[in-house]
Amino acid sequence: MGGLAGRVREYVRLNGISYTARRAVEKFRDQYLREYDRLYRRVRATPADLEQQRHRAWKETPLISILVPVYNTNPRMLRELADSFLAQTYPHWEAVLLDGASTKPETAAMLREIAGLDGRFRVIFSGENLHISGNSNAALNHARGEWIALCDHDDLYTPDALYWVMDAVEREQPDFLYSDEDKVTEDGRVYFAAHFKPDYCPDNLRSGNYICHLMVMRRSLMDAAGGFRSAFDGSQDHDLALRCMEHTTRVTHIPRVLYHWRSVGSSMSHQNLMRCVDAARRAVEEHINRVGPGGNVTLENNCLRIHYRIPREKKVSLIVLDSGEEGQLRRCLAALQATDWPEMETLILSNRQELPGRTIAVGEIGRFAALNLGAGEATGDYLAFVDSSVVVEDPGWLRELMMLAQREDILAAIPALFDGRGRILHAGYALGMERVASCRQQGLPRTAGGWHGLEHTAHNVGAVSAACLLMRRACFQPFDEAYQSDLGSVEWSLRVRQQGGWFAFTPFSRATAPHGAPVLYDGEAHPQEEARITASCPSLYDPCYSPLFSHKKADFHLNLDEKGRNVF
Repeated sequence: MGGLAGRVREYVRLNGISYTARRAVEKFRDQYLREYDRLYRRVRATPADLEQQRHRAWKETPLISILVPVYNTNPRMLRELADSFLAQTYPHWEAVLLDGASTKPETAAMLREIAGLDGRFRVIFSGENLHISGNSNAALNHARGEWIALCDHDDLYTPDALYWVMDAVEREQPDFLYSDEDKVTEDGRVYFAAHFKPDYCPDNLRSGNYICHLMVMRRSLMDAAGGFRSAFDGSQDHDLALRCMEHTTRVTHIPRVLYHWRSVGSSMSHQNLMRCVDAARRAVEEHINRVGPGGNVTLENNCLRIHYRIPREKKVSLIVLDSGEEGQLRRCLAALQATDWPEMETLILSNRQELPGRTIAVGEIGRFAALNLGAGEATGDYLAFVDSSVVVEDPGWLRELMMLAQREDILAAIPALFDGRGRILHAGYALGMERVASCRQQGLPRTAGGWHGLEHTAHNVGAVSAACLLMRRACFQPFDEAYQSDLGSVEWSLRVRQQGGWFAFTPFSRATAPHGAPVLYDGEAHPQEEARITASCPSLYDPCYSPLFSHKKADFHLNLDEKGRNVF
């Protein structure tokens, strides 16, 4: 160790702290990049797989039109893109490459070369540059396919991209599809930064364009949505996806990396980045005002924050379960009393006397029986369940939850729940784990954004805990009183979800459980309760959590030790 330390000191002396730190970061980055690159190369389709795909007998063979707006594209990258189309195992495609009056003659020369490679390439030279949306719409006007696929001019499709798209079309008959993606270095040699996505989640999409690439839709849906809008250039795909979701619920996510997003050396300027972010903000704001309940969108932690209009006249019943010592309960109640909601009642499920609110004696009944009792006694339009171990952090906590819970498509909303050291205790459950469920991102510091900044945004989750949640009374179903652990919350979530709708998490409502709360802890076993859930619900698929992540813990990590070709 001393020898290593000595070499480090000598390196710092010769090269300086700044250079040493930079080289350390680069080495770590390179190691990380290579780790995913090796995994991807191991699990991607083999030549034998691709050959088998080419001989598939399809029921129907609709034409896919790939729209590629081109402007001053590097000729090498343009040719590599064309080669990725030629490698497709689904052959019924056309690529509409529309050049928006490129000023570089080498781009035009490469486009002419590509046009001669295969009759499926349709190269159109425009007399003017209409920018990304205008050029994309011009390409759309030339498209002949029943299906429209989008592609940036310097990115790459995997050879089986369109195959898996049409496989999903044949099986599920969707209107809109998207896949997972990763990045590839500018030279095309190293794959990195994979983005494994959830199925369609409306709140995730409102908080940011997680769909992105590969995006495919029926031509009829594209027409109904109205194509691209130039006012949203920079976030035109996000705006289009939001408008498409207003016209269909038939959305399919393909959990496979089918698109390589090329990471170019030149970075976007801050001014251009802010222009893109503002376009996204406006697109989401217009969307929520079209579909309701309306409101406005701001930027926080470089993420979109939605402020929905809310019905402040609605009455909320705070149902507080006494599950700890008296001092803990009183701290919980004191924080709740500061809540800035005008219409509230507080029901305390406790056998204690002289508490500041209406007390309902619960005797020796279990936790979920007590919650059912409280719900039966409540008179509010909304039910807020709060365990006495939970202390809300600010008066606006309920208002933030109400923004979500008021929506007809939201079954319940939960806050960010932290432990005494400021780490995530509960941010929703992921389903389908080795022990049925696991708390998402548990242990992550409150300042960390987590997977693609998810914990800084409102988003959907597969299941929630009754430790702290808000829901419309109309959505309530009694808890199964046989459960002792919080797997009862998971089972309840599965039943409630059958109504159709979503559970939502928001980081803008925060609470702390300094001494813990009745939520699941990783490693805790409840075999009988786990067996009850799996018996009643054999499929615990979670639409809000990618099946490509490890099922040991819901920490958004790919299990690199997992074997088999089904990883991607």
